[in-house]
This record gives sequence, C-alpha cells and structure tokens, in this order.
Amino acid sequence: MTDQEIIEAIRSNKNDKAFAALYKNFPSIRKMIRANNGLKEDAEDVFQESLIILCSKIHEGDFILTSKLGTFLYSVSRYLWMDELKRRGRRNEIVSDLNAFNYPSVDEMSMEEEYKARMAEKTIDALGERCKELLVLFYSGTLKLRDIAVKMGYTSENSAKNQKYKCLEMAKKQLKDLQQTQYSN
Repeated sequence: MTDQEIIEAIRSNKNDKAFAALYKNFPSIRKMIRANNGLKEDAEDVFQESLIILCSKIHEGDFILTSKLGTFLYSVSRYLWMDELKRRGRRNEIVSDLNAFNYPSVDEMSMEEEYKARMAEKTIDALGERCKELLVLFYSGTLKLRDIAVKMGYTSENSAKNQKYKCLEMAKKQLKDLQQTQYSN
C-alpha cells in the first residue's frame, strides 16, 4: 500500500489493512528504542502510541503528509521515547547527545528538518483558523489568489493578498517568539 492508500484506509476505518502496512516500520523503531535503554515491550508501547497519534491526526481532517508515513511514525516514536526517558529521569544520560539515536536510513528527515517541521507546525497551530486556512489554500497551490478571495469571502484579490501578508507576518513573529522560548529553556 502507498502512504496515501494507508491514509485513506484509516479515514475509512479500514485500520486492519493500514496497520498491517504500517507495522513494517516497527523494526526500525524497536531498534532505536532498544539501542537507547528500552525493552521490546517499551518499543511495542511507543509504537502503539505513535499509531494512535497518527490516526488522530488523520481523522482531524486537515492532516497533510509532508514526509513518508514511516518517517512520521519514527519521529513521533523517538519523541515519545525521549519523553519517557525524561520521565524516568534518564534523559540527560541518554539524550544529551542526540546522535546516540540510531536512524533507520539516510533518506529519513534530519534532526534539523524535524525541528523546523515541528516549529512550523506549532507556529501554524497557534494562528487563528482563518489565517491557517488562508495559508494552506495559498501554499497548497491548488487555487489562484482570486479563487481563494472568493472562497474565503474577501472583497478582492488584493484583500486576500494583504491578509496573506498579515498572516505570514504574524506567523513569523510567532515563530520568532517560539524559538526564543525554546532557546531560553
């Protein structure tokens, strides 16, 4: 199954087929967790939790796949495992050097790309629904600005353009604030 077929299967509540296809990602996640002081049972729990998160995001309706589903599951699993290590009081011992985590393949997202994607997602989530919708419509490339203006009820293409600019400026400010908060922690 392709990633898109898996997403459609989950949306149609045909989880058995989707999960069977997604379980091919479990060995790399198990390997990462085992290499970082986890047990097989820990890996199973984290993987299950990652599947739940994936399903929740897909059923929210606005899920946009920006990487392979395997990359998404691996990233979510890694962050869940890092949180678990932190909860257990072992984070500094294991995660202080992020290179200690084993990555499944070269084509997976780098830590920097994942960080940027997380920051962008948090930034967009912090915007109002109207700004989020406008930016998604614009950057998805499926509609022209005049069509977006009509769809969103703006009086003209220029109004939509100005609002897009304001939304982008707000997103830039939000991102800057978020990064400053991250660096100060």
